[in-house]
Amino acid sequence: MKKTTATTISQYNKLQTKDLKDICDFLEVQINKNLKKSESKLWHGSPVWFIDGNPIVSYSVRKNDTASLMFFSGQSFEEKDLKTEGKFKAAEIYYTDIKEVKVTHLRKWLKKATDIQWDYKNIVKRKGVLERIQINTTAVSQKSMNTTSTYDQRFVNMLFATVYPLYLTKIEKKGRTKEELHQVIRWLTGYDKKETQALIKEKVTFKEFFQNAKLNPNAHLITGLICGYRIEKISNPLTKRVRYLDKLVDELAKGRKMEKILRI
Repeated sequence: MKKTTATTISQYNKLQTKDLKDICDFLEVQINKNLKKSESKLWHGSPVWFIDGNPIVSYSVRKNDTASLMFFSGQSFEEKDLKTEGKFKAAEIYYTDIKEVKVTHLRKWLKKATDIQWDYKNIVKRKGVLERIQINTTAVSQKSMNTTSTYDQRFVNMLFATVYPLYLTKIEKKGRTKEELHQVIRWLTGYDKKETQALIKEKVTFKEFFQNAKLNPNAHLITGLICGYRIEKISNPLTKRVRYLDKLVDELAKGRKMEKILRI
């Protein structure tokens, strides 16, 4: 018997079992509703939506009778329900029943998908290097962190105590320890574990946290991209220091050797 191959998204959905078809149909409707400026087609055998030629979101039916909803830049959404997929920036979630699809979550993720994009369209031209696309999401241009006062201002009042648990969760999920986290904090700021815990208890802001910190003289060696922004180009001192810490935590989570993280 000749196997039927879909040539449209509608045909792709119809080829699935009833439960999976219901999920696919629902996802198609919601994605079209929330990504009105996108284009869609079957790409590498799966339904994919693009904005200006850049892949944004897709879904596909897997062999284990689940439907995967994947966001190409999903790792940057910082959403716990989206799990890392592949070696770039994609993240996905699996569904086995349409009741599992939470519309509020889906709308939020699709909004982030338009605001947070990594440039897959030019990845071949850049020889495998993935760069973040700068998106203007407000009337004030947010072309770069060093010229975005609104972005810089958020760190002034952000509590270190609210971010510290996120750091800890991120590194422990990757098999690193609390002691290693405090080792990098001490290297960057001079605060030992007891001092750091006291600052958490006092609920200091990031501004207050770094105000009395003794920044490591080798902190300038922390370079590269973090959350899509290049640290060397950040001009705001507080924002740069926060991103130094973010980068160290990111390197810890990625399994980098401690001597490399501490720039020894």
